[in-house]
Amino acid sequence: MRNLILFLSFFLFTIFCKAQKRDINLDVIHPVVKHDSHGDSIRKYFTSTTYNKGRNDLLISAFYSNKLEVDYKDLVKKIPQLKNYENHKKGIYEVTLNSTGGRDAIPIFDTSGIIITVNGINAKNAHEYEFRVLQDKKKVVVNWRTPKFFVPVYWMSRIADPAKIDLVTAYLGHFKAGYDTGLTFEVRKKAFPDSISVSLSAYWVKWKPKVVGVFTFSGFPNFLRVFNRQWGNQMLRNSYNTNWKSDTTLLKLKNEFNHEDNNLIFYLDDIIGSKNVTEYNLVNGRDSTGWKWNDFDFNLVWLKNLPPGNYELKMRYSMQREHTSSYPFTIRAAWYQTLWAKIGLSMLVLLAIGFVVLLWHSRKQAEKLRRQSTLKQLVQTELKSIRSQFNPHFVFNALSSIQGLITKNDSENASKYLLEFSSLMRDSLKASTNEFVSIASEIKILENYLKLEKLRFGFNYQIETTELIDLNAVEIPSLFLQPLLENAVKHGISSLQENGWLYLTFEKVAYDMVVMVKDNGKGFNENSEPTGFGLPLTKERIKLLNQTLNEQHIEFSVTRVNDKTHVTVYFKNWLL
Repeated sequence: MRNLILFLSFFLFTIFCKAQKRDINLDVIHPVVKHDSHGDSIRKYFTSTTYNKGRNDLLISAFYSNKLEVDYKDLVKKIPQLKNYENHKKGIYEVTLNSTGGRDAIPIFDTSGIIITVNGINAKNAHEYEFRVLQDKKKVVVNWRTPKFFVPVYWMSRIADPAKIDLVTAYLGHFKAGYDTGLTFEVRKKAFPDSISVSLSAYWVKWKPKVVGVFTFSGFPNFLRVFNRQWGNQMLRNSYNTNWKSDTTLLKLKNEFNHEDNNLIFYLDDIIGSKNVTEYNLVNGRDSTGWKWNDFDFNLVWLKNLPPGNYELKMRYSMQREHTSSYPFTIRAAWYQTLWAKIGLSMLVLLAIGFVVLLWHSRKQAEKLRRQSTLKQLVQTELKSIRSQFNPHFVFNALSSIQGLITKNDSENASKYLLEFSSLMRDSLKASTNEFVSIASEIKILENYLKLEKLRFGFNYQIETTELIDLNAVEIPSLFLQPLLENAVKHGISSLQENGWLYLTFEKVAYDMVVMVKDNGKGFNENSEPTGFGLPLTKERIKLLNQTLNEQHIEFSVTRVNDKTHVTVYFKNWLL
């Protein structure tokens, strides 16, 4: 059994690693860079690094996620692989707040990738330059090509014309790679093919949290000293003081604590950009809190009011959930926390707290009634959603089809489709409790639904996806597509029987996801008065979702092309 578990773990890990594919986008400008004329959005989402040989030479810039960073002064010690991509030619590099310089490779910790621009190249002189991309300094993944896209400059420079400020910079592309992979970006003048004008490298790193010190409540002043040493110089040019880890009298690792030391601060080594970056799971025997976001934006995890016991603090970064670290520790019990002490104290105070318990019970009962009332309203709302997906007419017909198989003594197919019907109902009820589900989960429900409808009407169907969309990672609103398929069957191909066909496709267009339902039925008029709940509820849901989505929205259209009905849903900026 243990060998089987190890084999499955290795197999899943291998699949995940293969999923981290290289992704190079040279033909579409990233929307944050394209529409940001003042640099506000860039500073919000990205950290930047620049590098050039001299003040008047080409300046190459990189923009990458600012969610997690490592102190650039200790970078090569922590990640020695970065030294393999060192810019050997002497140059000038700019170190921004919490950023690494361009002398060595830039560490990339998540899948958002890196954006490369070059100051000094504009539409007038672009024909004089070309660039290429190397993987691990050997393999050419993008051969020499001329820059063809330009965006407003982020870093002010006078390179293209020393007498004028550069207004635009060449946009080379948006690049992603798998872990333990490096990409090098080289730019040269076509007139000097043997000389690289400027270059920069990025390396995708496997990373996990590391505890460098543990503080108790009694040691809180020491925590404040360390915190002030690290972040007290935050407004200075070079980020924060890197000597904060040198005082081993303040930063100590400890694994056993007394019962009064049950409020613990675990100090981490990295620079955290948001509390949603760090996730932790506190395990105590068979109990665990489950993975949850950190409560603080800084590099620390604060656990409060822990009861005695043996614990294991598991930690990970949200952009690399497959890489976890753990820190075991124990909180010893006080005498009054032992079992016999608790029994004795409980017997002594039992009569005294009886009245309090009665009042507490009354309040809890009233609160329970309020919760039940609220829960009832929520259940009614969910039932309305479920009824819009599976109306009684469909359930009756589906069961009638199964009964027909039983009457024909086709017990094998009857059992098969009865199982599929129950699986469909179970999965749909489960999905209706979540606002969003993965595409893979949604497709599973749709497959079960179409199989049952095919049992009734005999039509053909096909679901097509693309490798450019991670079906297990990308999520869409739960039970969102089923009403569209039901309308295609009910109003379109049900009367065609075996001559009917239905296609469901998922495509990636730039940073958008396009989902299309096509059928060869007679179609229906989108503007006509609907007879069911599916389409009105879908439109109302899209309207509400668009009010809550941030920098994303959903569009819906119904068209008739060559006597075929096309229902298209555009998930805008869904794949950023």
